[in-house]
Amino acid sequence: MLREDREARLRERVQALLRQSDLELVDVELTGSSRGFVVRVLVDKPGGVSVEDCARVSRAVGDDFEAAEAIPGRYILEVSSPGIDRPLKRREDFERFVGERAEVVTVEMIGEQRDHRGTLAGFDAATDSVMIALESGSTVAIPLGAIRRAHLRRDPWGKEGGKGHADNPRHAGGSWNAKPRRVKKKR
Repeated sequence: MLREDREARLRERVQALLRQSDLELVDVELTGSSRGFVVRVLVDKPGGVSVEDCARVSRAVGDDFEAAEAIPGRYILEVSSPGIDRPLKRREDFERFVGERAEVVTVEMIGEQRDHRGTLAGFDAATDSVMIALESGSTVAIPLGAIRRAHLRRDPWGKEGGKGHADNPRHAGGSWNAKPRRVKKKR
């Protein structure tokens, strides 16, 4: 069975379990091999997810997977919130978070780039496209089928108080992926 098919079946099982709760399924990801899989389940709800929510989902999903033998062999089940940079997977995600900053990476070049950063400006149902007001000032339409991955880009320190990303010297150059400086130890 293909990984995508297995993920889709697991997603359906988890979704069925969550229908009776106040939690929303954000994503189910399956990694690893037949020697051992890792199943990551991301859940969310208004106001955020608690540790107790994750534990409750973990017990329910684990029991269901075991009873149905949904995954052959050994596996590790991880249940968590989607975090501050929540992934955007479905049309509803893009509609729900209009007005928020996001990063969308496309499969092919669109507008001479693959990495599109800006503010979610809406969803065009006629073309099945996400509208993004780019940081450059222009707006781009990205078809859902052209998206490799997308996620929100929230400031972990908030808009007020604390050091924002741009003010943090550790992230000089504007990249969250900047390598930390190595410090030589004195002998």
